[in-house]
Amino acid sequence: MDTRRAPREPEEAELPGRTAAAVRRVLPAVEPVAVLLTDDPGDATVLLAAALRGRGAVRDRRTALHRLVAAAHAAPPPPAAAAAPDLLHPADDAPLAAALADLSPADRAAAVLRLVPGGHHGGQHDAVDRLAAAVAARDEADRRAREEQRAVYLPPGTVPAPLPVRDDPLADRLAALARRRALPPGTLAALTAAVGAARRRRRARAVSATAALLVVAVLAVALPRFPTGGTGGSPAAASSVFAGPPRGSLADDAGFLRAVRAFSWAGSLGAPSPADRRVVYAGDGPGGRWVLATAGGSAARPASAAWFVGPRGADADDLSLFAARIDPDPAQPLAVTAPAAGDLVVVGLPGDRFQVSDRPEVDDRGTVTRTYRSVRTDGGVTRTAVPVLRGVVASAVQVRVERGGSARQAQPPDVLTDAYVTAVPLPVTRLRAAPPPAAGDAAAESRLRDLLGRLGESAPTADVTELWAGDLPGPQDRPARLSVLAVRRPSGAFVVTAPYGYAADLSGRSGSSFCVTGTIGPGEPLADRVVAVRCDLSDGAADRELSRFLVVIGPPATGSVRLRDVAGAQLGEQPAVDGVAVIRSPGPVAEVEAVLPDGHAVLGDLPADIDVDG
Repeated sequence: MDTRRAPREPEEAELPGRTAAAVRRVLPAVEPVAVLLTDDPGDATVLLAAALRGRGAVRDRRTALHRLVAAAHAAPPPPAAAAAPDLLHPADDAPLAAALADLSPADRAAAVLRLVPGGHHGGQHDAVDRLAAAVAARDEADRRAREEQRAVYLPPGTVPAPLPVRDDPLADRLAALARRRALPPGTLAALTAAVGAARRRRRARAVSATAALLVVAVLAVALPRFPTGGTGGSPAAASSVFAGPPRGSLADDAGFLRAVRAFSWAGSLGAPSPADRRVVYAGDGPGGRWVLATAGGSAARPASAAWFVGPRGADADDLSLFAARIDPDPAQPLAVTAPAAGDLVVVGLPGDRFQVSDRPEVDDRGTVTRTYRSVRTDGGVTRTAVPVLRGVVASAVQVRVERGGSARQAQPPDVLTDAYVTAVPLPVTRLRAAPPPAAGDAAAESRLRDLLGRLGESAPTADVTELWAGDLPGPQDRPARLSVLAVRRPSGAFVVTAPYGYAADLSGRSGSSFCVTGTIGPGEPLADRVVAVRCDLSDGAADRELSRFLVVIGPPATGSVRLRDVAGAQLGEQPAVDGVAVIRSPGPVAEVEAVLPDGHAVLGDLPADIDVDG
């Protein structure tokens, strides 16, 4: 009889850290292939989960690639969609992306695997040839379309030089496209969960095959060891933020906890009965008295959870509902922060430890990064100080949870806003005279207070410059007030945003949004610089109407602005008034420059959208 033991699958308690490490090792080899076999980052994540949860997939790159291609062939084709050209925000290498989407699943997989570094060379040459031919045809169509767009801006009778034909290697273009197709945040955690669940299912099936033979022996050994009284610990309780006794500085105040469960919750969380209510956390701090309570479901998996807030020392009746979640994930920590008080509370599993990032950092190249610091944690709870921010309506604070040997991003904290936030001054330096008051003016202040909070900057001390404000034709033929604002960062770089507001209807109700939030690097004073902002104005309705503009802001002496496409060809030249040119439906502009009276041209910045939260 062969007494050798089969390789042991990890125990369930070992899975999160070891499985995450295995997924992390194999992911760089399969991610580029997955994002090129699909047309959407979410679809790529689903494809990766289907592939990596197969036996052996996270241990061997070739096995993972094989299962990835098999999963792609098994996936239903995505619904066809009419691709309307976006001239203001052209897709990254749209000809290549469209050619990939047109290939059959087999040809697409064969071409990608042959051309992408990290794949293999088993793909057929004819599939690569078909992809190359399709890309060449789309490149030529794209070049002709850009020439037609450019012709609109040229004086009559001008014969422009032809645009260059694109000839960079297809493999390089595929690799670049894969790098730009980032997977959604949380992909590693999702894949780790999928692989771990698949392993547990395989172990369960293996155990069930021999369970009938072992049940008598197992019961004979195990029954005497089961506890005869009390509830003890349970796997559900150990993996739920909401299970176990209350935590916090008021956890031993039985009278207060009883009063919280008894006071009226009318209008919140379905007004649950006191018997269905549980207190998870209760404590006093700089931000006041905060209570995390749950209702319905079970102690480990409640139907709802909510933060209640009141002043320090408040009675239960003085608490008010602040934030609520329906069917919360019991494994996810919950956090709340009060920027005006500099207070943060995070409630997690008893073994969790936390890291806190106070704010994002924008370096002199416009790159957004974060640093994290460890904070004192007691029983899976931390209440810690964060920088005090006045006059803002958002928070820059982010939290990581250390669990199972790895750190992962926690959910953003709920933000308790100061009731008097708008009374805090918000100084703004104007480079130009303010336009007459309009219904959309409030959009600038609202957006600015939100952005400053996300940058970790107090309103009174922020260095904010309004480059320009004016009216553009907005949704439903109503004027929209656009403001272009720049916030200086300690590195000398600027975060630029462009909020707009408009009268939503004749009653005076207003709507608002913003066009872009991007960065420009340090340099000359803002009054001497050229900044161009792409802006799509819309009211967000289902049948929304879109108005597209490019607003170029240069020194006041600017006489005109020149527009160029991605190939450097000039699209046209537009006059400027007070250094500002507003251009409707500008086409695929990649570069702008302001022309001064002496003929000198100043190259401009075109800030692209960034994730300011870092």
